[in-house]
Order: sequence, then structure tokens, then C-alpha cells
Amino acid sequence: MKITIKDIARLCNVSVTTVSRVINHKVDNIGADTVRKVEDKIRELGFKPNAIARSMVTGKSNTIGLVIPDVRNPFFSELAKGVEDFMNDQNYGVLLCNTDSSLEKEEQYIKLLRGKSVDGVIFTTQNTNESEKYFVDILKNHYPVVLIERYVQGVENVPGVYVDNFGGAQKMCRFLLERGYRKIACITGPLHTHNAVLRFEGYKSVMQEAGIELNHDIILEGNYHYECGYELMQRLLSEFSGEFDAVFACNDIMGYGAYKALQDAGLSVPGDIALSGFDNTPFLEVFEPKLTTINLPAHEMGKKAAEMLFKVMSKDESQKLEYRFELELVDKGSVGYKE
Repeated sequence: MKITIKDIARLCNVSVTTVSRVINHKVDNIGADTVRKVEDKIRELGFKPNAIARSMVTGKSNTIGLVIPDVRNPFFSELAKGVEDFMNDQNYGVLLCNTDSSLEKEEQYIKLLRGKSVDGVIFTTQNTNESEKYFVDILKNHYPVVLIERYVQGVENVPGVYVDNFGGAQKMCRFLLERGYRKIACITGPLHTHNAVLRFEGYKSVMQEAGIELNHDIILEGNYHYECGYELMQRLLSEFSGEFDAVFACNDIMGYGAYKALQDAGLSVPGDIALSGFDNTPFLEVFEPKLTTINLPAHEMGKKAAEMLFKVMSKDESQKLEYRFELELVDKGSVGYKE
């Protein structure tokens, strides 16, 4: 037979209201002996409070939403783990929403999470311009939100966790130049997203400061997916062979897709073509050498975003609006020296 709050009250000879206040940790006016008696009976009978009823009393669901564009990408999987690790320590659950990089699904999930009365949302947006339209509406209702990795214009007062995408791309492209490569192709991310634009701008700025005229034929827009990296590398090889000696892929997943295309074409990395990425994403398929990349601390970013959201939900006025991680280059051997 299911134990109810009324059963606990009857067995402890107290009111239902007293039991409810003990469950919801509102015990200022309740004697210590009574609190202990109710808590002991709850443990003895294995009573589990109704989460919906409890949220109606406390105004809190003890859950948050996490909206990410691609759960298959190991970067976002590790980021989600960081969010979950922190929130579990605070006795919060996490509802994971995967948008498949769809703006329509992104908007649907935000509405869904608000309907489920989650206490706040950690959000990696797909599109900086379109997202602003419904994002502003969320903020009008003073809904706790923390952005992560991708900036949204027009919502500068929203806390966020970011990295220096522009500087990271510069660091990688300067490394390629230092190794003697001058004809550097670029596979960008989707250029309607803020981080992809910044990485591309970092690439362009380094080429321009080195006095190298941009070859737009070998700059191809991607979508951050493995298959896209493979297909765009095939296109570079078939249409522009000889016009590039190195490739900067603006995320590791596309970089490893490009790596596979080079292998299938019988070319070696870095012997024939130098190859670099961005994210420092662990990848299941075996490549040797592994991809030289820019390290994004995904797990730490997730934990920091969760910490910021928890402070916002707790109305902690000491919470800073922005936290920015510094990025480091990790040389794994896929960029040699140009002879």
C-alpha cells in the first residue's frame, strides 16, 4: 500500500501541514523533537514526496533544463556531464534537450521546459539572430538562464560561459604558419552561429597579418558534423588539389571527417597534408597521429555554467555576468614541418 503524507501525520500525531513543512525544510516554528520524529518516520516507511505537489508548495521543481545542439558530439556530451555533476551535488535533476541544430526544435524545447516549470535553463543556442526574438521574451519574465559557448546579441545582461574562439583560431593558424605552411584551407562551422564566425575571423586575421591573400576557393562552410568534414575534404582534393598544403577545420569532428577522407585518398597526415582542429574532442575512431587542436575544457565549462545558474536561481548578487576560459593549443602530431 502506498504511504501518503496523511499516513505520516497520523502515525506521528501531528498535522499534515507540519509534515509538509518538515518535508520542505520550513521548520523554523516546529520543535526539534517533532522534526526528528517526522523525519525518522519518513525514513522508516520509505516515504517519497510527490514531486509535483512539493513543487507547488516550494515554488521549485529542483530540476533545470540543458539545451544543446548535438548530443552525439563528444564535446557536448562532456559538457552535459559537467552540468549534471554539479547539479546532482545540489540535489537537482537535469532535463537534457537535444535540438539537432534546429532552430525550430530549440524554440519548442524552451517552451516545453517552461511548461514543465524547471527552475532555470542552461542554453547553447543555434542561431544568434533568430534566437534573439524569443530569447528576449524569456528574459522579460525574469527566467533564470545561463548561456554557454555561444553568445546571443541583444541579451548582454544574461550570464554566460564563453571561450576566446577568435584568439584560439589565431593561435592555431599562427602555429601552422610557424611550421612553414602558407596555403591553409579552412573548413568553417555554420556561419550563422557566433562561435563559427569568430573562429573564421581569427583565421582570416592571421592570414591577413602574414600578408597572405585569402583564397576563397579553399574556404568552405561546414556544419560541425563528421560527414560534412569528410565531404568537404573530398571536394578540396577533387577541385583544388595543389592549392593547399594544410587544413584548419573549425571543430574536431569535422577535422576527423577530413582526416578519414585523406586516408581514403591514400594521403598521409601530416606528410602530405597538415591537419588541425578545434575543441580537443575525444574520438572513437583510431587515427595516428591524433589531431592537433585547441583545447576547450568541456567538463569544466559545464560545471561553471551550472554553478552560475545555481547562483542566479539562489539570487546570489555576487554572480558575475561572464566567465571566460583561456584556450591552449595541444600539439598531437598532425601538423608537421613544411619542407
